[in-house]
Amino acid sequence: MASAAAGLGGVLLAFPALQLAMKGIGTHYLLWLAWKIARSGSPQLHAKIAKPTGFVGAIWLVWQNPKGWAMTLGAAASFASLAAGPMDLAFMLGASFGIAASLSLSFWCVAGLLLARLLRTDAQWHVFNALLGALLAVSILQLWLE
Repeated sequence: MASAAAGLGGVLLAFPALQLAMKGIGTHYLLWLAWKIARSGSPQLHAKIAKPTGFVGAIWLVWQNPKGWAMTLGAAASFASLAAGPMDLAFMLGASFGIAASLSLSFWCVAGLLLARLLRTDAQWHVFNALLGALLAVSILQLWLE
């Protein structure tokens, strides 16, 4: 993702008006995702478990993840003006995403275990998912408040 930010950083520095378009597209995608999350139900615990993805497969999966692209493009659009050049932007975003991902994954692993113990009924899962969807939708505001 850092390499994508480096290339995108150069484009955004050359065409600052493109940032607005990217924010709009990102906003629409995140609102759609918030709606999908809010309408989802409880996890399917008895579904067949697929074979775990290996290291190379996981790297390939990162490049196919639309949320990762939306996050990278949104961050590059939002923070391009803070970097002196594309490589500075790539380093800044790569370091920030790496640290944030490590902390976030650790938190969500623990939180997921706790939530699985607390949320027992479908109704509880629906309320929880609606709350998460609403929080995602509200978080979009920070993208537009500069």
